[in-house]
Amino acid sequence: MPLMNGWQVLNEIRKTHDTPVMMLTALDTDVDKIHALRNGADDYIVKPFNPAEVIARVNIILRRVSFHRNNKDLSVYSTKNIEINIEHHQVTIKNTGEDIGDKLTSTEFRLLTHLIRYPKRVFTRQELLENCLPENDANERTVDSHVSKLRKKFSQAGLSNIPESIRGFGYRLGD
Repeated sequence: MPLMNGWQVLNEIRKTHDTPVMMLTALDTDVDKIHALRNGADDYIVKPFNPAEVIARVNIILRRVSFHRNNKDLSVYSTKNIEINIEHHQVTIKNTGEDIGDKLTSTEFRLLTHLIRYPKRVFTRQELLENCLPENDANERTVDSHVSKLRKKFSQAGLSNIPESIRGFGYRLGD
């Protein structure tokens, strides 16, 4: 790996994601295996390997991940900077632990929860209008107004540009 070694890649992935990681390596000592597993690898395979065994191990990981995703609490969503608990109407700023959920209007909370359910996806104003203000006779500029107020509240809590504007298209939550 030219820019990072396997340990560095594993550490970077684990900082922000729970993506399954299977390490495939020539390092065959017990110390290396234990280090990888303790630091977040889901499996560790040493070269040379049997391709059929790798397929079986991948299928086991996928089965486990599928089970957990189907059974996880879908009322809690998280990004790098915020965590939203929909059931308890909480919006927690991760670096400070501050809950700003009680400072948001119901429309701002609906916008935020809609965006966080689809991280990094860009939504047009019209999509946000239809999904977050369906009973209202508002127009697309109303979405801009709500996003502006939402940004101001995040800014007061120490976070900027949440939600993020995508010029000429709409908004997204980002990382």
